[in-house]
Amino acid sequence: MRRLVSILIFSLSVFVASAQNNTNSPYSAFGIGELGYTGTGRNMGLGESGIALRSGIFLNSTNPASLTAIPQQSLATDLGVNFKYTNLKNQYKSANVLNGNISWATLAFPINRTLSASVSLNPKSSVGYTIYTTKSLEGTNASYPVTYKGDGGLSEASLSLAALITKKLSLGVTGSFLWGSMIKNSVETPPFGSAITRIDQLHYSGIYLKSGFQYQSKLSTNTVFTIGGIAEYSGYLDGTSDLTISSGSTAIVDLKAQQSQIQLPFKAGAGMALEFKSKYLVTFDYNRSDWKNADMGSMTTKLDVNNSYHLGFEFAPKYDAQKTWQTARYRIGALYQTGYLNIYGTQISSYAATCGMTIPIKRDRNSVNIAFEAGRQGTLSDQLIRETYVKLNLSFTLWERWFMPRKFD
Repeated sequence: MRRLVSILIFSLSVFVASAQNNTNSPYSAFGIGELGYTGTGRNMGLGESGIALRSGIFLNSTNPASLTAIPQQSLATDLGVNFKYTNLKNQYKSANVLNGNISWATLAFPINRTLSASVSLNPKSSVGYTIYTTKSLEGTNASYPVTYKGDGGLSEASLSLAALITKKLSLGVTGSFLWGSMIKNSVETPPFGSAITRIDQLHYSGIYLKSGFQYQSKLSTNTVFTIGGIAEYSGYLDGTSDLTISSGSTAIVDLKAQQSQIQLPFKAGAGMALEFKSKYLVTFDYNRSDWKNADMGSMTTKLDVNNSYHLGFEFAPKYDAQKTWQTARYRIGALYQTGYLNIYGTQISSYAATCGMTIPIKRDRNSVNIAFEAGRQGTLSDQLIRETYVKLNLSFTLWERWFMPRKFD
């Protein structure tokens, strides 16, 4: 029965997560929008690190190679929900916004003793903004209002496979299908004549691949050291665009199904994890994605190289080797990203502090994970916008035994 519930929860999440937005950031107007978070609740509490994390209790979608740590005859479901409160501020005004969404849904299971698999869904990017500004009226000192609005984003459905090559080495690969639409509108209201409305509807779909490895070694009886690496290979997204420009109710331009294509960047990352007595854990990740060499059409000039650094610490104060799943765990972390956007010569960087905990459900590996992230993105200089945010993530990890042989008396 619980197995059926897990599968139904995952299936419902697919429909809900693929239809919702998760941002109110003005910076989502550029590139493919605000990039989605691809980890789980445990990763988030650890400063969004996890390239080298392996566990038989928690799922880790940061690195597909981690799937080989799933116990045999297990079915795991992991579902995450985000709530984000953001203060947007420039030199003149300030506004507060709140949004929330299902942020990931993952179903994972071992196929045999050396091969494991998972299917997952998460937002790859989100677009959601409303910007009010003015334009100068040519030849005069007057100005008139302009409104920019955007909505939509890209969703990602993935299938991952991982193989245990040796007792210490695991390899994994993920194939992902991306799809989604973005609608970007602008309305100019000059002091004379009709309002000029521009509507861009962009539709994209495509695939890309990700690979990963993890190598785990015992440094001593109580100390385990793991290194890992990932690589996301640049893929092309094919798209079509519908452009409509109208003055009042009269269409000036109406172009349908214009072909377009964008290229995602190559991304590489490396991580390490040091665990002592299954009680203390330290993790560190570094990721680099070169958006400068990506092809986003006219937006490419606003993109840059994104370097990100992630540090986490986990502590299980009442660890019991016989009852690992009943142990509450506490986490803190920090992260810094140089950002993939470069506007007016300023790279839009961000930093954050995280904390979290796992609340186990007794006599089972099921758990509730709570994570908080408080951070800042952007700047007040160069007439840009500074975002200060607090994010709450709730995730639920459900385990079920399956493929168990029935016994008869």
